[in-house]
Amino acid sequence: MAWRGTGRRVGYSVLKSDAPSGDTPGRFVRRVFWVKDYDRSEQPDGTYKTSAPSEAVDPRTVAPGVSGELTERAWGSPLPD
Repeated sequence: MAWRGTGRRVGYSVLKSDAPSGDTPGRFVRRVFWVKDYDRSEQPDGTYKTSAPSEAVDPRTVAPGVSGELTERAWGSPLPD
């Protein structure tokens, strides 16, 4: 699958032919995982040194049919209250 998004794609899911199509008939919801230039892995002392973007999840919490979760590991420090 060609990647045309911004950032470096690090993973994606391959869906079954009967996967739900979301709000647009005939189009499938895809799970794509990427790292942006400003993410901690690319800039350890950057903006997200001790935080994470709103869409961030811990990859260890992702499973088929399960949304990922933001954890202290993904946040880089204790989560804010």
